[in-house]
Amino acid sequence: MRSAHSDTVLRNAKFIAEQYSHDELRSKFDRPVIILSAPRAGSTLLFETLKLSENLWSIGTESHFIFNAFEELHPSRNNYVSGALTEKDANPELCHMMRALFLVLAVDSHGKRYLDYPSDERPASMMLLEKTPRNALNMPFLMKLFPDMRVIFLLRNPRNNISSIIEAWEKGLKTGQFVTFRDLPGWDRKVWCLLLPPGWRNMIGKPISEIAAFQWAAANSSILKGLKPLTDNRWIKCSYTELVENTFDTIRMLCDFIGVPFNNAIYERANSALPLSQTTISVPDKDKWKRHGSEIDALTDYYAELEIRLRS
Repeated sequence: MRSAHSDTVLRNAKFIAEQYSHDELRSKFDRPVIILSAPRAGSTLLFETLKLSENLWSIGTESHFIFNAFEELHPSRNNYVSGALTEKDANPELCHMMRALFLVLAVDSHGKRYLDYPSDERPASMMLLEKTPRNALNMPFLMKLFPDMRVIFLLRNPRNNISSIIEAWEKGLKTGQFVTFRDLPGWDRKVWCLLLPPGWRNMIGKPISEIAAFQWAAANSSILKGLKPLTDNRWIKCSYTELVENTFDTIRMLCDFIGVPFNNAIYERANSALPLSQTTISVPDKDKWKRHGSEIDALTDYYAELEIRLRS
């Protein structure tokens, strides 16, 4: 059941959608910046840092609410083949309403809503910062939604990343955190955690470590495929290791790529130890993956070749 707040947001978005033509609403979004990564790769940490920019707008959190507002985008529409969205899903009316939702929810670095500014004080267009892990599977859809979008591709060492996905599954099975589907048809566990790639049914009966490696590989392969139509100046790679070990230079590089000033708030955060992200389960440690070392080493077929491709 939707909350009263959700109903209000949807009513406001419908009103906005009726006030603007498709072209007018599309023009409100100036070269949106989409952070793409596998789940548990550090995208929340990067998003929380970049959204401090006074030149970027976001909805303040992940956009699950926006995607979930459209029943036709739910995996049940295709018999739960996957949670991936294609360009066929991005019909003009749906994209128009989705842009209206982003506009209604957009806030600046101080948390003030775009639409709360007097019309003569707010910018004619905004540079939106968006981050939702499921978007790793949604590149064709996103390019229809935001034709001039740019991408920050955040990479994390597969051993560390897969270990963190395992940790999320273990947490999800115990507490419900990170659960995306309950009673998924045909699934042999009560819940499914994180993104739902094509081929997930092949994981029936498999250990969590293999599911995690499958999700890591599916997410990164999908991103690589989705980046092919983009010119080099529309996307950039960013290493999680560099983000946490060389934060200042990495964030400055990303600000240069986006085309926003390296303002005081970002400078202060980048010039000190990064805080733990909101979704951290346990304290980060470069050797934490060794807790699952034997399991992960047995899964090199999932990640060894792809790891090489990601480095090139």
